[in-house]
Amino acid sequence: MVTVRHAPTSAGEVRRRLGADLSRRGLAEDVVDDATLLASELVGNAVRYAHPLPGGVLRVAWSVGRDCVRLKVTDGGGRSAAPRVRDAGPSDVRGRGLAIVDSLARDWGVRRSDHGPASTVWAELAV
Repeated sequence: MVTVRHAPTSAGEVRRRLGADLSRRGLAEDVVDDATLLASELVGNAVRYAHPLPGGVLRVAWSVGRDCVRLKVTDGGGRSAAPRVRDAGPSDVRGRGLAIVDSLARDWGVRRSDHGPASTVWAELAV
């Protein structure tokens, strides 16, 4: 697990660290590319739409299983309803993040903490 600032630049930091780790593990380049894109979208959404955890941070974790890469981004809870896929139009500059997640991931979802406002958005990418 890595802890990053609740800031837009954290998406790039997570992308670099995740990509390096998955490449070291010998995963195929297309899997690494898709995983880093998913992580960027999840971190970006957490920065844009959720509060930080105490200390102004997000927690990002990943694991590699026999058949999937599992990504998790934990934040301090959303400013509104649970994350959902939106229907972004061609001229919209936002609103495609979870549509990308939904199209690449074999499954994804949200878990709310039982002990406060924190939530975790997770995604599984088939390998």
